[in-house]
Amino acid sequence: MTAFAWAGCFTAISSLVFGFFVFFHNPTRRLNQLWLAFTLAVALWGGGSVWIGLETDAERALWAWRVSFALSVVWIPILFYHFVCIFCHVHQPHLLLGTYAVGVLFVPWIVGSDSFFAGVRPVFAEFFYPQPGPLLFACFTMMWLGLTVYSHILLLREFRRSAGLRRMQIIYFFIATALGYTGGSLEFLPMFGLDLYPWGHFAIPLYPVIMSYAIIKYRLMDISIVLEKSLSYLLLFSMAVIPAFGGLLWGQKVFFGRISYTFSATMLAFFHLFVLGAYSLKIRAEAAIGRTLFKRRYEVADALSRFSQALVTILDFSTLTREIVRTLVRVLTIQHATLFVWDKGKGVFAPIASTAEISLHVFPRFSAGDPLPLYLQTHRDLLVREELEYHSFRDPESIVLLDILRHLQAELCLPFCNTKGELIGFCLLGPHLTQAGYAEEDLQLLRSLGNNAAIALDNALLYEELKQAHILMQRSHQLRSLEIMAGGFAHEVRNPLTSIKTFIQLAPHRVGDYRFLREFGRVVGEDVARIERLTQEILEFSRSPAPQLKVEDLNAIVESCLYSLQVKLAGSAIHLKQEFACNLPPIQADRQQLQQVFSNLLLNALEAIDEKKKGVVRIRTFQQVTTQERVWVVAEITDTGEGIPPQVLDHVFDPFFTTKHQSREREGTGLGLTIAHQIVEAHRGAIDISSEVGKGTTVVVRFPAFSSGSLWPVERSAELAHTSADHGGPGGQNEVTHLQGNQ
Repeated sequence: MTAFAWAGCFTAISSLVFGFFVFFHNPTRRLNQLWLAFTLAVALWGGGSVWIGLETDAERALWAWRVSFALSVVWIPILFYHFVCIFCHVHQPHLLLGTYAVGVLFVPWIVGSDSFFAGVRPVFAEFFYPQPGPLLFACFTMMWLGLTVYSHILLLREFRRSAGLRRMQIIYFFIATALGYTGGSLEFLPMFGLDLYPWGHFAIPLYPVIMSYAIIKYRLMDISIVLEKSLSYLLLFSMAVIPAFGGLLWGQKVFFGRISYTFSATMLAFFHLFVLGAYSLKIRAEAAIGRTLFKRRYEVADALSRFSQALVTILDFSTLTREIVRTLVRVLTIQHATLFVWDKGKGVFAPIASTAEISLHVFPRFSAGDPLPLYLQTHRDLLVREELEYHSFRDPESIVLLDILRHLQAELCLPFCNTKGELIGFCLLGPHLTQAGYAEEDLQLLRSLGNNAAIALDNALLYEELKQAHILMQRSHQLRSLEIMAGGFAHEVRNPLTSIKTFIQLAPHRVGDYRFLREFGRVVGEDVARIERLTQEILEFSRSPAPQLKVEDLNAIVESCLYSLQVKLAGSAIHLKQEFACNLPPIQADRQQLQQVFSNLLLNALEAIDEKKKGVVRIRTFQQVTTQERVWVVAEITDTGEGIPPQVLDHVFDPFFTTKHQSREREGTGLGLTIAHQIVEAHRGAIDISSEVGKGTTVVVRFPAFSSGSLWPVERSAELAHTSADHGGPGGQNEVTHLQGNQ
C-alpha cells in the first residue's frame, strides 16, 4: 500500500469522525450541516486517494481520478466558502449561487471530457497521475485556489473585528484549514510536470486534530466537549477495529495467498463506521422494540423522562406543584397523589397540592422529627409499601411507617432532596387504577423524576423567596420615595398656592382694575399649569407601569424624538450632531416609554446650553461588548453646556431635585430624570451621567441586546465606516453620521 493511499485512508477516517461528531451534536443547525457536507467531500477525496494509490491499471486509474474530482475535489472549496459565509455572517447569495453553478458545470467536463484530463502517466514508480487538458484544467485550478484564498480572506476580516473567545476560535480554525489546504494544494504540482511526491497529502488529516483541540479548549462552533468521551471513542476504536483489521490481513494471506489492500481499506472503513454507530444502533433498537412490544411501559417511561426534564424550566411554585401531582396521576394511572413541602415559617411538611377529592386541611402535617420525614431524610430513597409489609413482622420502624402509609392510602412515597442532601418535600402516591403494583422500571424512573423535581422545587422556593424580597424592597423604596415626594410636593405647591390664595383674596376688592386682573390672572394660570404638570408627573412616577416589551430598533426610537428638538433649534446657534451605528442589534423595549426617556434627556441637553452662545448637542448609538462577551446597545447624549457640579451630580436622580428654577419655557419639577431612571431599570438597562463643569455633560443609556438563538448572544458587526451627510435647515444645524458596526 503506497504512502499516498495511506494518507488518503487517514484523511477519510479523520474527516468522517470529526464531521459526524459535530453533526450529531446538533443536526438541525445549519452550521453543523454544512460542516458535515464539507468533511464528507474531504473524506471522499481521501477514499479516492486510496483507490488511486492502489490502482495498477492506467484506464481504471484515470477513471478513479475523474470520479474523485467530480464527487469531492470540485466541491471542497465551494462547501468551505459556504461554511465560512455562515460562520462569519457574510451575506453573498449571488456569489454563493454562482459558485455552486460553476461546480455543476464542471462535473460533466471532469467525467467525460479529455479537455479536463487527457490521460494518466506513471509517477514515483507507485501509481498513476493525471495529465491535464489544454485549458479547462487550468481554469479549474484558478477557480479552486481563488475561492480557497477568498474564503480565508473572509476569515481574516472576521478575525480583525472580533475579540476574546471569538478571536481564538478563528485563529485555530484558520490554522487548521490553511494547513490542510496548503498540503492538498501541493498535489496539483505533478499534474503540471513538477514531479514532487505529494507528501502534503499527510497534512490534510491534521486539520481534524487541530479543530478537535479548538473545540475542547475554545468551544468552536458552540460545542462543549468532554475530553473523556473523545478518549473513550479512541480507546474503543483501538481495541475493536485495529485487532480486527490485523486479523483481516492475516486471514487474506493464509487463505488466499495475497492481500487486497483495496478490500482491506474498505473493510477498515466499514469497521470504523460500525464501531461509531453500534451504541446508537443499540439505543434505537431498544426504543423500537419498546414502542412495538411494550407500548404502554414505553409511553410511561417516555412521558416521565420528558416531564422530569421540563420540570426545571417551571419557576412558579403553584404551577410546579400542581403539574407534578397531575402528571404522576395521569402517566402512572394511579388513583391519587399528594405533595408535601417543607414550610420554613411553621416548621412542618405541609400538603401543597393533591389530586384527592378531600381538602388539603384534612391531611396531617409532619415535623422534621416525625418517623416518615426522618426515614426519608436518612435513606433518601423511595419508600414502598409492599416492601414494608414484607419487613414489618421483624422491624418496629417498618410497622410505624406502614401504618402511616395505610392511613394516607399511599402505596409509595417519593422523597425530594436538594443538592445539599436536605429533604425539602415528598409525594405520596396512591395505588394503580388496575390494582397492579409498581414495576422496577417505574421505580427507577420515579427516582430520576425525584432528583429533577427536587431541583425544580428548590429553584421554585428560592424564586419565591427572591420575589418576596424584591416586593419588600420595592415597597421600602416606594415608601422612601413617598416620604421624599410628600416633602417635595408640599414645597413645590406652596408657592403657586400662595399666589392663587392672594389673587382670590384681592380679586373682589379690585374688580375694576383690569391690568391687575390680567397680569395676576396670567400668573395664576401659570401656577395652575405647574401644579397640573407636577401632579401628572407624580402619577406617572407612582404608577410605574410594566413595559410592554417588543423587539425594537433603538435608532428608530431615538430618531422619532428628534423632530421636536429640531424645531426648537430653528434660529438658534446650537448644532445638533447625530451618529447612528448601522446594523445595530435589536432590543426588547416599550417604544412609548423609551421615547419619553430620550425626549426628556434631549431637552435637558438642549436647555443646558445658553441660547445666546454656540453649542453642540451630540447623540450617537453604538454596540458595546463587555469582557464577559455580553452585548449592549448604547445611546450617548452629550452637550457642551455649563456642566453639573460634583455635589449636584450625586442627586440628579432624586425625586424633586432640580436646578431649573429660573423663568424658562420648561421649568423643572425634578421628576424627569427620576422617571427616566425608573423606565431604563425596568428595561434591565442602565443610565449613567458624567459631567465636567465648564465643558458639558454626557448621559449614557445602555440596553441588553436581544438575540433569538444565534451562535453567540449577538453577533458582532463590521468595522466602523463613517459616512456623513449635512442637512441644512433654517437656523439650527443638523449633522447626521451613520456608523457601521461596533464601537
